[in-house]
Amino acid sequence: MAAFSGTGERLTHIGVDLVEAGTKKSFGSQFHGAVAAKIPYGTYTLRVSAPGFRSHYRELRLDQPEVSIRSQLSVSLECGGYAEIRGSVRPAAKNRELWVKAAPVRGAGGAEAPVGQDGSFLIRGLDDGQYFLLIADGNTVVHVQTLQLLGSVQLTLTLDGK
Repeated sequence: MAAFSGTGERLTHIGVDLVEAGTKKSFGSQFHGAVAAKIPYGTYTLRVSAPGFRSHYRELRLDQPEVSIRSQLSVSLECGGYAEIRGSVRPAAKNRELWVKAAPVRGAGGAEAPVGQDGSFLIRGLDDGQYFLLIADGNTVVHVQTLQLLGSVQLTLTLDGK
């Protein structure tokens, strides 16, 4: 288990808990630092925490002897809000089904939004951090880039050869 801040710094003092779905049994005491042994296969809710950061939760299915996980933690709500990506895709999306998707480089989560006929899009509710930014035309990815998100950003994405 590795946890990182939104700026990519590895966090050293983390708390980790696994709560089994159904029984709600906690396996937090099995962790020594960020490593646990002898956790039964099954479905769990993983909680990762660190001082000064919001806890990160995600569903986790253990179905193999060894699992490695990276999580990105955001500063606590008292220190900051949510980030957003506002922008436009050029050329505009006339007669196309374009979506912009932001997926965190570390961990799970992210969000997506449709691109309007004028090329505009807005993705809200993101945590600060590094993201893969993808543009999909139906089921085909037509653009990929990385983006370091701190707060809100406005950008123009250009599709080549379209």
